[in-house]
Amino acid sequence: MPCALLGDRASGKTTFLGLLYTAQVKYGTGVQDDFRFHAPMASLNVMSAVYEGMKDARFPSATLKEEITELSFIFGYLRRIVGKLPYYIRQQNWSRPFSTLRFSAYDVSGEDIEEFIETGIATRPLIQQLLKSVVVVVLVDCSKMTTDIDTPGYRKMLRYDSTVAKLLVAFQTYKKQEYEHLKDSGIAADPPIIYPAFVLTKFASLRDDVLARLGLHRGFPGLDDKRARRDYAEALLRVFVPQTLSQIRGGKVAGVSMDKSEYFLSWVRTETAEGMDPVGQPRIVRTGFRPEGGGEPDFSYDEYVAFIEHFRDIAHKIPDEVLEAEKFQARAS
Repeated sequence: MPCALLGDRASGKTTFLGLLYTAQVKYGTGVQDDFRFHAPMASLNVMSAVYEGMKDARFPSATLKEEITELSFIFGYLRRIVGKLPYYIRQQNWSRPFSTLRFSAYDVSGEDIEEFIETGIATRPLIQQLLKSVVVVVLVDCSKMTTDIDTPGYRKMLRYDSTVAKLLVAFQTYKKQEYEHLKDSGIAADPPIIYPAFVLTKFASLRDDVLARLGLHRGFPGLDDKRARRDYAEALLRVFVPQTLSQIRGGKVAGVSMDKSEYFLSWVRTETAEGMDPVGQPRIVRTGFRPEGGGEPDFSYDEYVAFIEHFRDIAHKIPDEVLEAEKFQARAS
């Protein structure tokens, strides 16, 4: 099923994808074929290039993503089989079918999306694919979070917030129209649900004065306390992306429900000189460093594992088309 990964320009989207690739390489080898990851060759080349650069302590170039028009990947989760497999699955040589989610990354400040928001007409296939998304992941750049409302970063955050909020309304409106069309055609369908999630990127760059103004402490609550994580994240989002948060928590729009959102962090540790901020281009701290082969970037690995696992139940809830799962099985095997 299609899923959208939304991010503003320079929000850390490419870094996020590179770290996700890093995490899935490590995690995917240790779950006994329970989770698989696939990407088209062009997307895989970009993500692996980002990963290799990080092993050499380098952040991705701002122009790296411009090599292709869309970054996408697929999560596959082993579907537990109870009883005898149906005949049509056995005929496809399936013994271990997977539930799949197909993510595509979008730059929400792109001209095509802004044109759609203004006109309400999805003329390009990319926008039509975006509207079909069942899962919506919103990246929020913590480096733009400031209490100085006259800064360019703050104004960019406000524009981003408005754009994403309008997109979420468009998602729900499209889902409602699609649902009504199915009913009018005599096709039974469940009421549509959108599954949102937030990723706070560049979290380590969040300034102490911002946290102090909001009455928050430096440490983000751990993965074992979802309520505390939600309260902490929403204290930030209420200030910097209030329209988007309102859409996520606003219940039904056009008869389409929003599921409860989950919140994740993305950070990469950078080198500092005597405890000060890095000078010039920041360099990534690496673990297991080997002079002949670099090392692994020091990043929020547990958060990425939680991100991967969060979508397992969602993938199983959303009915996959047999053809899509068959394609994934063929690619991943």
